[in-house]
Amino acid sequence: MDMVVTAVVAFVLAGFVKGVLGFGFPIIALVVLTLTIGLLDALAVIVIPTLVTNVWQALAGSHLRAIMQRMWLYFSVAMLGILLSSQYLALVNVNWLTALLGIILFIFSLSRLLDIHFTVREESEPILSVVLGSANGLLTGLTGTFMVPSVLYMQALGFGKDMLVQAMGAFFALSTLMLIISLGRNGLISIEEATMSTLALIPSFVGIYAGRWTREQINEDQFQRIFLIAVLLLGAYLAWRSVNALW
Repeated sequence: MDMVVTAVVAFVLAGFVKGVLGFGFPIIALVVLTLTIGLLDALAVIVIPTLVTNVWQALAGSHLRAIMQRMWLYFSVAMLGILLSSQYLALVNVNWLTALLGIILFIFSLSRLLDIHFTVREESEPILSVVLGSANGLLTGLTGTFMVPSVLYMQALGFGKDMLVQAMGAFFALSTLMLIISLGRNGLISIEEATMSTLALIPSFVGIYAGRWTREQINEDQFQRIFLIAVLLLGAYLAWRSVNALW
């Protein structure tokens, strides 16, 4: 029962953040569940609502064809990286993986808070797509996070807000699909976890619709800042706790 209550809270909160900002669903769900049930079990529980909400986000716009034409190489390399790196999920000490997750969340939040932006020249895109796509695939395969460096790279390509949100949805949906394949292949998702993950769609969409309504009532920039500070602190705590466990 404690697990069910924790999962409901995690997915309502994650959906709410996604409804307000258009991103942050796997971050919140993964962190809250990792703090209570551990990273590997958390990965198994978040996959279905993460996939469905991101497919929904990817299809809610008119830029999908342009996104795929621009980023097919990045997407392809990242998906391959997920399949390759996730083979080692069951072999690596989970505390190292959780510490890595915390560090990634800390770096992502800090970069957004400092409003760090890069610009990518068109002639540099092929090599950067391979290098950064590989890095993203490696990190996603080991930790289940999709944000680094994909969001920063998409911003550097000059995507507008609507196109950026749709591109994140498409990339996160594909990444989640690869993660589901990897977890199944490694025997890291059980029938019970798959059932709970499917049922988590209900609180997830409750949170999303509440967040979309709230977005019209509040200052979105202020909410994003509060969210990023919270993720920064959670990432630092997650890394600190995991490193202490290693010693």
